[in-house]
Parts: sequence; structure tokens; C-alpha cells
Amino acid sequence: MKMSISPPEQPHFSARPDLTVISLTGDEVRDFLNDIVTAQIKTLNQDTARPACLLTPQGRILFDMMVMISQQTVYLVTQAEQAGPLAKRLMMYRLRRKIDISQPADLQVGHLWGNGQASLSIPEDCISGTDERHADLGRMVLFKNPDDLPAQGKADDWQAMRISLGIPEGTDDLTPNRALMLEAGLHLLGAVDFDKGCYVGQEVTARTHYRGLVKRRLLPVTSSAPLSTGQAIRRGEVSVGQAGSGARLSDGQSITLASLRLDAVQATLAGEADLITEDGQPLSLHIPDWMHPLPGFDETEQDS
Repeated sequence: MKMSISPPEQPHFSARPDLTVISLTGDEVRDFLNDIVTAQIKTLNQDTARPACLLTPQGRILFDMMVMISQQTVYLVTQAEQAGPLAKRLMMYRLRRKIDISQPADLQVGHLWGNGQASLSIPEDCISGTDERHADLGRMVLFKNPDDLPAQGKADDWQAMRISLGIPEGTDDLTPNRALMLEAGLHLLGAVDFDKGCYVGQEVTARTHYRGLVKRRLLPVTSSAPLSTGQAIRRGEVSVGQAGSGARLSDGQSITLASLRLDAVQATLAGEADLITEDGQPLSLHIPDWMHPLPGFDETEQDS
């Protein structure tokens, strides 16, 4: 139940028009962000793109983002439709701090990935950082002119890689006001710092972590036909999850990141029952290596 999608043999650049950038400048910007988002911002360097989330006080995810730094400016990369609400929320938390929050219209977002990408130089006016979530995701790049970057690759190919790795991104995977950090596995991807102290939603997130109260996880499933976001997933007659983001694989199959109950995952791995869609389409479950051990049942088991 393990699958592997290899990065391209040559470096590829995949533009992401679905993402946009919020910039924050000011002497207090690192302290400000560190006090409200889940990740450690004070130690972030200029060569890194780090995942983070802004939560509700109840510990539910409101916004997910990638955080990058260049000189005295912090950049938050998030879904285009989420940028306005996120900027508004940041302004609410800013209070009297001297921090400028804006959305630079000239910056676009993409990924430089594939074998050999790390050795490539990029134009000086670009901002790039190694994606901390997984080495195969390459570098996140903020750019102005795509013609200055390497050969263009399909964003769908990068998305297929991301989903095959079980890495959530955006509202299709992280439903606002509903998704939890640990159920999404984001604590294993560098998006949560349990030692830095308080942030919005910290108490619930820490309690879930230390008490082991995780009942669901986001896992890749493959199918012969694409699944729609929110489509129900069953084990027998029982609903055990729903579909998130999806992409097409090179062999024609579809891959989807699905939110699944862990008891159903355990039963599926034990061969007790298969996962299917509500219309009976069979699904194959895949568990990336970095996810082990899954909470509660495979501390010593690995995929066969």
C-alpha cells in the first residue's frame, strides 16, 4: 500500500496562479507572526519556505500558508481567494504594532522542482526557499517574470506529487473552521512548534498532541475515475471519510487526498474491508513513509 511518484529527471518550474502573496514589513513583524501562527517564525531563514496555519481559538484551521523571508519582509503565500480574508484577520491582530500589510500585485508564485533543481541559480529579483514539507516538493519561488525561470512544467504534475506524498494544502484539504492540525499531519511537516509558547489555538492543539486524541488522518487514495471534493468515502455501508484535493496521474488513474477515520484505515490495512466511494468505485489506500507510525495502531508496522 505504498506508492512512489518520482520527481522529473530535469528541473521543472510550475507556476501556481491559484496562490498569491501577502507581504508584512516592520521591526516587529517576526514577533507579531510568532505570537499568532502555529509555526516558529523567529528562527526562519531566507532560504526556507515553512508551512504554518492561523487557527481559531478552538484550534481549528482558518488559513494555511507558506512563510518566506527576504531581508526585512515576511511573505505569506496562500490561496488567492483566502488572501483578502487572511490580510483582514492579520490587520485585526496587528492592533497598534507598526507593521505594514499589503498584497504586492507584481509577485507570482511557483515551484522549482525535479532532479538538479537545487543547483540552479535563479534571477536576483526572485525570492526562493526550500519547501520544508518534503524534499521532493523542491523550492517555492516568488517571481515577476516567468520567462527568466527554467522550462515550464505542468502545475498538475506538481500537485500529483504533493498529493501522493500526503501533504495537505488549501481549503479542499483543510476545511476552514473544521480541520485540525494533527489530523492533517501538519505537526510532522514543520507547521507546528510545540515549544515556542502561546499562539492562537495553542491550548487545544497541544492538548490533542500530548493526549493522542487523533481520530482521523489525511491519506492518499487512488481510483480509476476522479473524485469530487467532499465526496463521501465508505467502508461497506459506513461513511468513513471524504475526498479532498485531487490530480491525474501519468498512468491515467486519479489520486486524491482523503480525510479518513483511523479505525477504517486500520481495518483496511488488516484486509477486513475495502474503501469505496458512495457509488461503489473501489479505492486503493497509500501511506507515505513519513507518516509512520500512524496514531494508535502501527507503531511497529510498515507498509507491505
